[in-house]
Amino acid sequence: MSNGPNNPRREPIALGRSGDKPEDGWPITADCRHCKVRGQGLFSVLRGRDLDQLVPPVRAGVFPRKTLLYREGQRADAVLAVREGTVKLVKHASDGEERIVRVLGRGAAIGLEALTHGVYWHTAEALSSVDLCRIPLAVFDALKPRHAGLSERMIHQWQGHLRCADHWLVELSTGPVHERVRRLLVFLSEINGSNGQRLQLPSTADLAKVLGTTRESVSRAVAELKRSGALARVGPHTYDCDLGALS
Repeated sequence: MSNGPNNPRREPIALGRSGDKPEDGWPITADCRHCKVRGQGLFSVLRGRDLDQLVPPVRAGVFPRKTLLYREGQRADAVLAVREGTVKLVKHASDGEERIVRVLGRGAAIGLEALTHGVYWHTAEALSSVDLCRIPLAVFDALKPRHAGLSERMIHQWQGHLRCADHWLVELSTGPVHERVRRLLVFLSEINGSNGQRLQLPSTADLAKVLGTTRESVSRAVAELKRSGALARVGPHTYDCDLGALS
């Protein structure tokens, strides 16, 4: 049975590969004043003391690919901000089938539903190595009465999620598979801020789940892009990407 919003998981979810909790999941106190995605993030409207005196503090950490961040239906106590890398959001159908409904990257806030519903709507997992900040809900409770701009930033983030969902429906769910693979790679390049340079790709299985097709179809499309020179493998799951050729 799926752990949806009406069936919340009460126990904490271990944060780590294959369910193993790291020795120190969030080892760093984040320096929000000098954050590399400060202009894109939720706290771009904050200044001076508000950034230096966040209580409880915002924590940060870097986690490997396939790290489970939280589960669908889990009670929520924080919003996560992506500084580098990509995260997939997954929904589970009543028959247990997994479908990737969104991929978010640099500058995105995930788990925003925690602010109004108290549970996570999706399962979130790292698609690549990710650099994240963990923002406890208590931080928002303390800041919102003093900063109307923070609410505006939260709305801006929601709008970004809606644009992503529209893109998902229009660009990634229609047309021949090889064209959808091209569009997905361009999209991943955009949300990573890589400008068509080096790109860390999800697994073939994840690409297939995003596009609602088979692994074989995705493998053929990726092989075609390699032959054309649009993709050049430089390491595990890592490619140099010719954005012009993909477009």
